[in-house]
Amino acid sequence: MGSRLLFLAAVAFSLGGCSYVRTYVADRDMGDVVKYCEKKRTNVAVRPLVGKLPIVNVDEITPDMLAIDDVPTAEDVEAIRALSRDQRDCRDRIESVAKDHWPTQSATRKGLAMKLDLVTAQLLKRNLSYGNANRLYQEAALDAEGKLTDDRKEQLAQAREQETEAWRTIGDGIRAVAGTQKPEPTGDPCTWSGNSVDCSAR
Repeated sequence: MGSRLLFLAAVAFSLGGCSYVRTYVADRDMGDVVKYCEKKRTNVAVRPLVGKLPIVNVDEITPDMLAIDDVPTAEDVEAIRALSRDQRDCRDRIESVAKDHWPTQSATRKGLAMKLDLVTAQLLKRNLSYGNANRLYQEAALDAEGKLTDDRKEQLAQAREQETEAWRTIGDGIRAVAGTQKPEPTGDPCTWSGNSVDCSAR
């Protein structure tokens, strides 16, 4: 009995730690991708765009960047091409990590990538001001963030439900093991009778 109970307790402990470990691994893997993408800031080819367009993340967009009425120059177009290559490389890295941890979010991420590429295409054609491009980038990112948040909430609810079911199964197993346990004879004539001790066998 002791070894079975110990085994069930070990299983319970490992299940309780599963969601924590999954979150830790996902955060660590994504942290590595963020570090990789941050290195793209040092690309000399994109330096002319600093302060005009976000280099790594749309969170870099400031009110001043939304107010830029200038359309890219011919020289800027080459920098935008280099920035687009860097951003695609980052997105590919993010996708390779995210598909392992959040596979159901793939369609939302791909939809965002397509929208960002469409805006970049208009910049390359010099049909769009920097300010308008930044606004469109932000709107696309906000829309995707809302969808990802909803999806994440659903995933968390499913994970909680699975863990609850696992704990219920473990509890049933512990009760089954404990229920088959018979008290060892002690030679003591007293025993429980309802909620009181009965020593009438003496």
